[in-house]
Amino acid sequence: MGILNATAADPRELIDKHGEALTDGETIYFVYKTIRDYIAFTNWRVLYINVQGITGSKREFLTVPYRSITAFAVETAGTFDLDAEIKIFLSGHEPIEFKVGRNTDMRGLQSFLAQKMDR
Repeated sequence: MGILNATAADPRELIDKHGEALTDGETIYFVYKTIRDYIAFTNWRVLYINVQGITGSKREFLTVPYRSITAFAVETAGTFDLDAEIKIFLSGHEPIEFKVGRNTDMRGLQSFLAQKMDR
């Protein structure tokens, strides 16, 4: 599963469009979006929202608890790269991969994921 060309987004945008996917007390720390899809890192999980169909009325919500992540990789953008890359590996599943803009706070996201996996 891969998401291409995601950019950092305002958590309020995800809440406005897909707030029903969040639980009481859940806080979004990082959120990225493509044209219609979102991937959010909350205090409890990684949430991937895949908007499907021409009208976008069909949506898939994938929840990945941090305890299910076996490893992750963060690749920063180089001098001539336009984007950075994040891979999240899950036991028994394909990795979740996505590319984000070169100005993304990769250090912050890497630190956040490391803290969540330490628990």
